[in-house]
Amino acid sequence: MENERFHLNQTNIVIVNQTHSNINELINILKIHGYDNVNMIFGYRLAIENIKKEIPDLILIYIDSHDLSVYELCENIKKNNKLKEVPIIFISEYEKLDKNKVFASGGSDYLVIPFNESEVVKRIGIYLRVKFMTNQLEKYGNKSIYDKLINLNEELKRENKKLERNVLEKKQQLEDITLELKKFNVLLEEEINERTKVEEALKENEKQFRYSIEGAPVPIMLYDEEGGIKKINKAWTNITGYTIDDMTVISKWINVSDIFKTNLFCTDMADLKTGEDKGKFFVKTKEGDIRIWNFYLACIGEFRNGYKLFIMIAIDITERTHMDELEKSVKEERQKIYELKEYDKIRTEFFSNISHELRTPINVIFSALQMFELSLRNYELKSKNVNKTKYIKIMKQNCYRILRLINNLIDITKIDSGYFDISKQNVNIVSIVEDITLSVADYIENKGISLIFDTDTEEKVIACDPEKMERVILNLLSNAVKFTSTGGEITVNIEDCFENICIRVKDTGRGIPKEKLNSIFERFVQVDKSLTRDHEGSGIGLSLVKSLVELHGGTISVESNVKQGTEFTISIPCELVDEPEKESLFNDSVNKSYVEKINIEFSDIYN
Repeated sequence: MENERFHLNQTNIVIVNQTHSNINELINILKIHGYDNVNMIFGYRLAIENIKKEIPDLILIYIDSHDLSVYELCENIKKNNKLKEVPIIFISEYEKLDKNKVFASGGSDYLVIPFNESEVVKRIGIYLRVKFMTNQLEKYGNKSIYDKLINLNEELKRENKKLERNVLEKKQQLEDITLELKKFNVLLEEEINERTKVEEALKENEKQFRYSIEGAPVPIMLYDEEGGIKKINKAWTNITGYTIDDMTVISKWINVSDIFKTNLFCTDMADLKTGEDKGKFFVKTKEGDIRIWNFYLACIGEFRNGYKLFIMIAIDITERTHMDELEKSVKEERQKIYELKEYDKIRTEFFSNISHELRTPINVIFSALQMFELSLRNYELKSKNVNKTKYIKIMKQNCYRILRLINNLIDITKIDSGYFDISKQNVNIVSIVEDITLSVADYIENKGISLIFDTDTEEKVIACDPEKMERVILNLLSNAVKFTSTGGEITVNIEDCFENICIRVKDTGRGIPKEKLNSIFERFVQVDKSLTRDHEGSGIGLSLVKSLVELHGGTISVESNVKQGTEFTISIPCELVDEPEKESLFNDSVNKSYVEKINIEFSDIYN
């Protein structure tokens, strides 16, 4: 047994390798188990000549699947009488192993990569022991050796069966693994194909994006949240003259372009996620020209380092702004021309009307004077019943009419110039309106018109100018009388609205067309502009009334329906002034000027 072990340790093992594969693993296994005499031969063609020089006890041949001359090598070895008894074991990966060719070419056995160390040692050991015993048998003819050989042969058969079972199991495992790998490869291939498509689409999108930015007709800038400019397109350079070398960061561009020093780029970049219109700004070009740009900012993504990427689009609105300014200037000039034409038209109508207004009382006065003169000359020749006071009354009324027109013109001029003052006193507005209404009651009733005064409060002291308020009420009553026929009704109503006092003058006269309601408070405007109208007037009465009411901090409004009547509503704030002593002065003299005021305000109403 010791001789056998000694002989095994001294055996000559040759490894033939065609592809210079890594055979260190196999050599290490052999040396660990005492096989120290292991030689390597590289290349199939040189193998036989090298083997002949020193006949080995065992040949191990690595199979190169791309070079089938390995089987030819085995056949040639077996044809050599000196080498035909040397066992040959093939080494290969299982999938590349063709067992039929292995045994057909004269191979004794095969080993599969990756190695099973126990299997490698047992198989090599068996073939070497068989070789050793065969040599011993040939040398000594010893029966005991022959028995050992038989036993070894049986052991080899058992080992072969065991190895075949292992090979079948490994084969099944490899088939399962191969099937799984094929499935995985299919999925992997699909994923790779999909990823390739996505990458190609992304590359195409990026290409299109770059092309779109570069070819866009509007200036575009890409920059990061630190203010670093990544790109500006041709339009930006063409308009401003600046290239990306001139403006590597936002702050540098702001300085060179002399742009606004406001908060265009002060937006919190982390919060800017949607498009934001930053408005209109003035930008200085490299040539010194001033352009007007409208900026839009938006966050469009992130870099790999986490920094956000922003896009800024500038719309050059210089020409459009200039056109808008020009259009605005043209519109303003047109409006001025229109207003001048309207003013000229109103002025023409006013002077035509005022000419008529002045001419009428003068003619009447002149005619009355002529009649009076004629009456005096023929006094003795005529009847003594001639009513000379009638002509004097006519002259006086028309003088009042001229005085009213002149007073209104003067007041309107003062109001326009800002020199018209009102003197507010704390007075009982109910008493003022009631007294002035009752003072014209006889006059109105003599015309066959009913006059009604009503109030929900007997006393309401407010701050106002009594004279101006009397004038307002008389003017509204005068209008009501002029446009109300015999049998009609005029109502004056006072209502305490707490914060305001409301005065309403309503008549049942002819009414005002709806299309005229918005213009009756305009200066020199009359509802009936014809020279054949049946009532006189200059068209400044209601305009003056509105101005007087507004000077008191109040408002005046009108409601009317044609043939149903008109209602004016005055609303005056209930305020007081620190001048209580003036109240009694007014009360003492309040009735003294009623007659003259009535004569003036009612002067354009002829019997």
